[in-house]
Amino acid sequence: MPTDRWIAAKDLYNFTKCLYRVYLDANGNLAEKGEVSEFAKLLWEMGLQTERDYLESLGEKPITNLSTFDLETARDKTLEAMKRGDEMIYQGCLVFERYRGRPDLLIKSDDAASKLGPYYYEPIDIKAGKGWEERDGRPVKFKEHYAYQIIFYRELLQASQGYVPPLGRIINVEQEMEEFDPALFEKPYREAKAKVEALVDGNESSEPVLGSHCLQCEWFDHCKNWVEEKDDPTKVFFIGSVKFGLKAVGLRTVSDLAKMEVRKYLKPPFKVPRMSEKALERAKERAQVILEGKPRIRRGYSFPHVENEIYFDIEDDPTRGVTYLYGLLEMKRGSRPHYHYFLALRPEDEEQTIRQFWEFLRNTDNPCYYVYSHKERTTLKKLMQKYGLDPDVFQKYVEGEYDLYQKLVVEYSDWPTFSYGIKFIAKQVGFSWRDSDPSGVNSIVWYNEYLSDPSRQETIDRILQYNEDDCKAMVAIKKYFSEKMTV
Repeated sequence: MPTDRWIAAKDLYNFTKCLYRVYLDANGNLAEKGEVSEFAKLLWEMGLQTERDYLESLGEKPITNLSTFDLETARDKTLEAMKRGDEMIYQGCLVFERYRGRPDLLIKSDDAASKLGPYYYEPIDIKAGKGWEERDGRPVKFKEHYAYQIIFYRELLQASQGYVPPLGRIINVEQEMEEFDPALFEKPYREAKAKVEALVDGNESSEPVLGSHCLQCEWFDHCKNWVEEKDDPTKVFFIGSVKFGLKAVGLRTVSDLAKMEVRKYLKPPFKVPRMSEKALERAKERAQVILEGKPRIRRGYSFPHVENEIYFDIEDDPTRGVTYLYGLLEMKRGSRPHYHYFLALRPEDEEQTIRQFWEFLRNTDNPCYYVYSHKERTTLKKLMQKYGLDPDVFQKYVEGEYDLYQKLVVEYSDWPTFSYGIKFIAKQVGFSWRDSDPSGVNSIVWYNEYLSDPSRQETIDRILQYNEDDCKAMVAIKKYFSEKMTV
């Protein structure tokens, strides 16, 4: 079996994120594949550290560690360990027909028999997150990509030992065991697996669904070039996977969108799923803007008249669950701009830092807090709940917040770019960052570099410079719109 036609657990994971990624990993031209991002490397290392921390928590329990062996050797040693009845196997390798996988743990249980004897093995992954998604404090849904991986491993074990327990399990970031019912995922898993096989074999392809979520993928440049060459609808902001519905009714390119008769696509047989008349009108206008190559600004917006404008940007690290920086560029009328910040140099400083920032919010009178997205409000609310902070201060902040992304850029303008993220829009208005590779995910990488070596003050300086430039980018965007008001 050619190695590029194996089906692995990661293919099921990638399937839940991007079908085209599955196809490219097996069939793409590797010369078109970019480098693995530093953030992706960080996630790998964080995942490995999560595994190491859990294994250390087990104390003296016997663990057969196969992590250093290649796939073929690990496969043979896994079978040997299972036949011996080893208690726990770390990074074993399971192979059946064209399927292979390396679950984090194979744990022996003796409450049922298998082909191996009066015991069986259960596959368990150690995750850097939680399996159950919560709403209002209640578990409501188990993560699909976690479930698919565990079910895949269960199938491999079923083939070799003839038995698997009724429930699937993972160990979450808090080292807790979480259970789910694999039967609830049976039908979508079967469909996903069949689709993965077809994509890996090249019997089916897919297409890029270009969006800001693609920026960290090694195939991003390939997909962006494909979209440009095909004049694909995902060149248009906010189209995403809706493009497949558009193409099904003949709207196959940006040019098609730009000249469509909207009313034609509101009723069968040309009705486009998930697209209202307003959504189609916006798609048409945005397509025209792409073809024209310059933005359109609509009238009707306004800005608060205040003495103190504060451009506010948060930096956080979801891999550690910590918010580490609150950056503020204050522009008081009659004064020079002033950038200052509240910084948690260590994750354990988060509470102290947010309490200091809370006092700043409490004691600042009548500002307008300009932000770019709902992230700042959402993050502050979570931290308020986490640390029992004064809700009146949060409400005061909310009353003074102005979201440049939602209230201004999305509502009153269209731009010749597939993303309306701050990096894309600020570039359109002529702003540039001082850093050669500015991004929020790189800020997370730099923060982790600092934590691994606190003597590297330059990494903190780089984070602060990047954050200050994010604030300045908001100033540039607001200034651009302010000037358009007088034209």
